[in-house]
Amino acid sequence: MRRIGGVLGVAAPLAATAIVLIGGLLTPGYDPLRRTISRLAEPGLPAAVPVELAILMVGFALIGLALLLGPVGASGHLLLAIAGLALLVAAAVRLDPTSATPTTIHRLATTVAMLALTASMLVIAPTLKGRPGWRGYGALSFGLGAAAVGMLLIGVALLPTAFSAWGAWERCFLALPMAWMALVSARLLRTSSTEPIRSLTADRNSWATSVSDEETMKATAARVSRSGS
Repeated sequence: MRRIGGVLGVAAPLAATAIVLIGGLLTPGYDPLRRTISRLAEPGLPAAVPVELAILMVGFALIGLALLLGPVGASGHLLLAIAGLALLVAAAVRLDPTSATPTTIHRLATTVAMLALTASMLVIAPTLKGRPGWRGYGALSFGLGAAAVGMLLIGVALLPTAFSAWGAWERCFLALPMAWMALVSARLLRTSSTEPIRSLTADRNSWATSVSDEETMKATAARVSRSGS
């Protein structure tokens, strides 16, 4: 199960990046610097379905990562799950310029996903720091989370201005949590690959200890029997 979740966590951001890149090339008049990724999934566009599937895949990967990280921190798990669920909603409810309601729902869902993802990296960071075999991942998680906070603050500061390159801003922001997800999932994969070896070693050590204890008990019983006779 952990191996499957790790593979999905690594593959989802990479596949989503490729799909968005190709979708942008196939969509007439699409400017990736000015237009957000959600615009690729508008009804009637050639890349709408693949982009929706990419968003769904990332959402499921985040939920899977929340379940597979183990007892690292309940609040971090919850934030990851919220981010994943919000992306599922964003994929199910398209951005539609002809209808205000789905557009509002979609934008609200993507905003929740961005905020929850950013918070999850910061909340999980200190617990990863003290986890055996995860040396350096706490600092990595905190660094990427802090950078994401910086990007969000930049976005807020740009809202009242004439800034129009929101597609570029969104891609710079999303690169941070997507990189975090891929790196943590890759670590889970490496952990799962060594678990059988560790388990086998533990079993052998346990067997050897049992044999040693049994021999010691027999030798002691024999000495007591000789002394008694």
